[in-house]
Amino acid sequence: MENTVERKKDLASRIKEIAEQFLQFTETEFIDVSPYFADKVNETVMKLLDIEKPKVMVYGIYNSGKSTLINALCKEEVAEMADRPMTDKIAEYDRGDYFLVDSPGVDAPIAHEKVTKDYINKCHIILFVLSSKGMFEDKKNYEKLAELITKDIPFVIVLNDRGCPVDKKWNEEKKKRARFEHDQELKIIQYKIIQNLTKVSGDQRIVDRYEVVILNAKKALMGIQKNKPQLYETSGVEFLDKRISQMLNNSESISALFKQPLANLKECLNETEKIITQTMSGNTSEDFGMRLHTLELKKENIREKMKILTLHSVRSYLEELTKSYMREDADIFETTAIQIFNDIVDKYSIELIGLKAFVKDKFKNLKINIDSEPNLSFDFSGKYGRELPVEEWHSREDKMETDTLPPKRRSGLFDWFKSRRKREKERREQLEMEAEFRNAQERYKMQEFMRRKQEARQLASSDLDTLYREFNAVVNSGLDKKYNDIISQIQQIDRLNRQIIEDGKRQMQRIRECRKEILAIENCLS
Repeated sequence: MENTVERKKDLASRIKEIAEQFLQFTETEFIDVSPYFADKVNETVMKLLDIEKPKVMVYGIYNSGKSTLINALCKEEVAEMADRPMTDKIAEYDRGDYFLVDSPGVDAPIAHEKVTKDYINKCHIILFVLSSKGMFEDKKNYEKLAELITKDIPFVIVLNDRGCPVDKKWNEEKKKRARFEHDQELKIIQYKIIQNLTKVSGDQRIVDRYEVVILNAKKALMGIQKNKPQLYETSGVEFLDKRISQMLNNSESISALFKQPLANLKECLNETEKIITQTMSGNTSEDFGMRLHTLELKKENIREKMKILTLHSVRSYLEELTKSYMREDADIFETTAIQIFNDIVDKYSIELIGLKAFVKDKFKNLKINIDSEPNLSFDFSGKYGRELPVEEWHSREDKMETDTLPPKRRSGLFDWFKSRRKREKERREQLEMEAEFRNAQERYKMQEFMRRKQEARQLASSDLDTLYREFNAVVNSGLDKKYNDIISQIQQIDRLNRQIIEDGKRQMQRIRECRKEILAIENCLS
């Protein structure tokens, strides 16, 4: 816990230092627009670096129990509860170690939804509330959840149990049966939620990355109001509270905490770079500036597309690598890595061809030479290979055979004097023992196979995730080099004078240094 807090403080300090250096740079180099950047950095970067109390937003369709959940978590009635949309603005409630944020519902008016959209990037965890009675199947819920996945904001799906209808006239057996059937219904809904989100988002790892917490907010609040601790303890709200604390203090929360201020700071760098490019090109007209801005957007589109293509290339080898690890063939990983890299290079080459055609169309008056050959390289020598911790299956199997085989029956002279019926009985017992042993051996083999498969899959998934991060960094670096080469040519061809070019190069160098510092922080968060 203490290490996590210290790490958060260190990262916040590093980002703040970069932001302050950027502001000093704009005050010196761009006096006219420096007040604009000062305001923007203060609002969208500095204020988001206050990490003392993170923010947890409660989000979802109205009448799903959002306000009741907030009151249950706060252990007092702080939010108004009603069967109609009540929230039309953001409200924050101090929970102690974090702020609970009440927001307009998913189905709120457009103006209200915009309030949520503008605020959602300032929150560190989202509690997406669905009701067990009502619109949990509504596709709009899952589209909103898919947006949260895209934004990479951690969230927990909260299934609010609206209770099991029990008639006081029923006998205990009928009440018990009704509660059992209700619990089964909740489990089915829990499964359907994950299934629906997987379908809408297209992410097959939903079941591993996200969870559905079942609770009864009304029951928890009633326990608080009537001073019945047992109601609160069995409601599931206490479990959710502990889960929130865990999420706010693990490594995943650190990435979410600083993603938005870093993105906002990079946006400021992009705007500054655009000003520098326009000045260096000697053409500050709105049309030329717009074309440069479009080129920047094209680069970012390629970056995002390659991120998806790289992930797809890497994940497509999961089953193949899992099978290799089950065969205890760890050496194949390097060959697999090379195959994946070559696949990524091919896809990257296609994107470069598109970039070349785009530049020729947008900058017809400039003779820009773009090398469409991929500029990606990666050193595989001695970098991969692992000692698989998978145990020798056959040695276990042999041990089982030697340890558990039934002892052989002795036969001797006295056997001839046993009756025929007794010998047949012993033979049947012997066959039954052998059959029982074979069944046990088959069950053991199946259990061992499933264990080894799960272990191999986890290893393969971990190794491929590492590959994805490394290959994505290589692609980003190669794309930046291509883009910088294009911008450099534009600057050289269409310049006003040598001094402007020299000043622009120096300014661009400073921007690149800022980007490197930001990239170093992003790599720490990956």
